[in-house]
Amino acid sequence: MTDRASPQTSAVAALVLAWAIPGAGHAYAGRWGKAALFFGCIVGLLAAGMLLGRGTVLAPHELWYAAQLGALGPTIALTPVSQYVAVREGIDYADRWREMGVLYTAVAGFLNILVMMDAYIKMAYPHERGRKEKA
Repeated sequence: MTDRASPQTSAVAALVLAWAIPGAGHAYAGRWGKAALFFGCIVGLLAAGMLLGRGTVLAPHELWYAAQLGALGPTIALTPVSQYVAVREGIDYADRWREMGVLYTAVAGFLNILVMMDAYIKMAYPHERGRKEKA
């Protein structure tokens, strides 16, 4: 009897890890370079969006929040900060910089969804790693 997890279980674990922490699915698969790159890009986009929007871009009552939750861990961690700033300073919904910040954070969420799919596919289909598609 072996304690080894099936490739499908490992793929689901990589998917969940990648959703919780950007790049963690690739780190789980042993691809540390990709993990660091994806983490830096996605968290950097979230941070840039927070700075552009003056900290008020993560609002759970807005529809954009669904897209921002693509990067679950950082979004959940930064939401209380965003809510605190919004209550303290108010939200200017007509502010162009805030809109740009909302878009940056939404793009970070969508980008993390692509990273999650990549981590899942790399773990679910390990035999396809070195094979190139022919046109």
